[in-house]
Formats: sequence, C-alpha cells, structure tokens
Amino acid sequence: ERWEEFGTKGENVVKRVPRTSWIDDEGGVHFSSSASSGEDDDGSTQKKQEWVVKNVDTLIFCSGYDYDFPFINEKSNLELSFPPGERRVQPLYEQLWHAQYPSVSFIGLPHSVVPFPLFELQANAVVSQLLLQSSSLSSSSLTEKETEGLIESQVVPLPSLQERMEKARLDATSGGPESPGRVQDTHFLGSHQWDYCLKMAKIGGVYDESMEKYIATNKALYDRSGKERKQILPGEKDKYRETRFQRDDENRTYRIIYSEMEEEKSTVS
Repeated sequence: ERWEEFGTKGENVVKRVPRTSWIDDEGGVHFSSSASSGEDDDGSTQKKQEWVVKNVDTLIFCSGYDYDFPFINEKSNLELSFPPGERRVQPLYEQLWHAQYPSVSFIGLPHSVVPFPLFELQANAVVSQLLLQSSSLSSSSLTEKETEGLIESQVVPLPSLQERMEKARLDATSGGPESPGRVQDTHFLGSHQWDYCLKMAKIGGVYDESMEKYIATNKALYDRSGKERKQILPGEKDKYRETRFQRDDENRTYRIIYSEMEEEKSTVS
C-alpha cells in the first residue's frame, strides 16, 4: 500500500523509488521519502515519510564489478595483480599496456567514459606500438607502405622500461585522477577522459586538428547527455538516451534533432 503513494493517481504504477535509509538487525528495510517532495494538487506540501518493509527475502547490492582474467594464472609467467574488491589492475602503463611486457595490453579498462571512441583510440595505439616494435626489430617484417605510414603518422614510442614501471607504480597508488582518491577509482576517468583520448591519439600517431575537433565534439555530447541524465528521477525511464544529435565536428558542437525531454518541457510551458 505504501508503494501506491508513489504511483500516478488512479494507477498502481511506481513512478519514484524511495531512498533506502537503513537495514535493522531483524532484516527490516527502512525507507524514507525526501524531506519535501513537492506539492499536491490542492497546494499542500508533502512531508517527509518513513516506513519499514519486513520479511525481506533477498537483498541485491549493486556495488559494481571486479576485473578478472581467468586466462592469466601462475603458469602464465606474467606478473599481474587484480585483487577482488579493488577494481585495480597493475602494473599497467597508461591503464593499457603491461608496464614490463608492453606487447601485452588490456583494452577497455577505464570506466565512466564514452566507451567505444576511447577504446578505438586505445586499440589504434596498441597496433601502432606493435608495428613500431616490429619495424625496429626487423625492417623486413613490414611492407614498405606500412613503414612509410608509421613515419608519416609520427607515432610516439613508449618510454623506457624504468619509466613505464615507475608510472605504473604511481598510477596504482594514486587512487585515480581526482583527490582524495580511492583504490577503486584507479581506472576512473570521467571528465579526465578527454585528455586521455588526446594522449592515446598522439601515442597512436593519429593526432591532428580534425581528431582534436572530434574529441571536443564527443565531450560536448557527453556533457549535454550528463546534464539531461541528472534530471531523471530514480526508477524513471532514461529519456535522455532517446535524444538524437547531428554532429558538427568542425565547430566542436552538435545540433539536436530530437529530444523527448525538450518536447515535454515545451508541452508543460
């Protein structure tokens, strides 16, 4: 019955999920509404409410995930640490290459990012470094066209083993890019992902003005979607995902083609 208070009037549909306050020793889950959740149709203010749900069978904690590499073990002869609960893989250079053995890489570890453009830049950097290493070991292993491509693209070589290991050590103990950090935020990027993307583009030899504009447009789209996402209440439809954009990389911006949220605002006004 309590849940119906959060439903649309006349419908038994939950529209807003209340916040969990605490769990008592007997397994009761305590909930509370916000201190002021708006006004009713008659203008009266809704006051904060608290209640408990007893006899809860199962609680699922959405606490995130761990990194796991079941194909790497003691027989792999590869030093790699990823303890459960830490969400941290080490030793890695730039969250991508194994610091000691850079021919081994782990694409896709950073989180809180726009995944596919970032992962593509990582993949390009990995391939470029492998080709660069091959060209330095044996010029006959690459075609003339591939060799010329590496020269023209200005691929930035990875630093020495000592520098990579030191950078990996600092990254593993930094707690991520923001201070104060946590071990679990080692691979968090968020707003720092754009500098990381630029760095990957430079290491991979694909950095130029057009790439800079492409990344800047990605940032503009990310910021816009983030702003819309913050307007969504828990349990509501992720309407911000329905927004459609037309990119304008030249001007590092976009044009909104369709936005369900903007249409709702126009209807209300």
